[in-house]
Amino acid sequence: MSNPHDPEAILDAFAVEATHDWSTLDRYLRQYPELTEELIDLSSELRLANAPGKPAGGTVADPGLEAAWQEFLGCKRQAVPSNEVVNPFVRCKGAAFVQLAAALNVPRSFLTAFRDGLVTATSIPEPFTRRFADATSLSVESARDYFVQAQPGLAALAFKSDVKPSHQGQKTFRELVLATEMTDEQRQLLLRDCDADGLY
Repeated sequence: MSNPHDPEAILDAFAVEATHDWSTLDRYLRQYPELTEELIDLSSELRLANAPGKPAGGTVADPGLEAAWQEFLGCKRQAVPSNEVVNPFVRCKGAAFVQLAAALNVPRSFLTAFRDGLVTATSIPEPFTRRFADATSLSVESARDYFVQAQPGLAALAFKSDVKPSHQGQKTFRELVLATEMTDEQRQLLLRDCDADGLY
């Protein structure tokens, strides 16, 4: 060391020592107590940098990794639990709602009754359920589940009454077809769905 009082020179000298164990650190701490904090920090950094067993690439080989990855790839997507009903109208708002009505060839007011749970689920014919499922990218089973679970605004009614709300506003599919303004062609198609299902 050319200048024993130069902190940088002292730290450099410590860094090039053959070992950075406790005895080396202790010797420097006794000689240069004013650099205690710097020497301890440098010692820690040097020991971490030279820690044995650290692979060159920075990753640790895991013999079970490939097997775990293959098992993960082999997993199949779990079916949605039966109590978790998908509401297709969540993503069908505004223009998407208009497109859905057009795809089903029904008036928007007719479709609104399904959205609001105003149709008795057991009265909905299978052909319409299949078309609805296709148009909303649901399975037929999921569409059926939605129709069963949909209820006419019970959450809103609960705040306006002390009595538990009921399903008095629901109509059968056929009643809804007959009560909704639509073209004769639309009505015939929907009523044919009823007749095909034996719903008179």
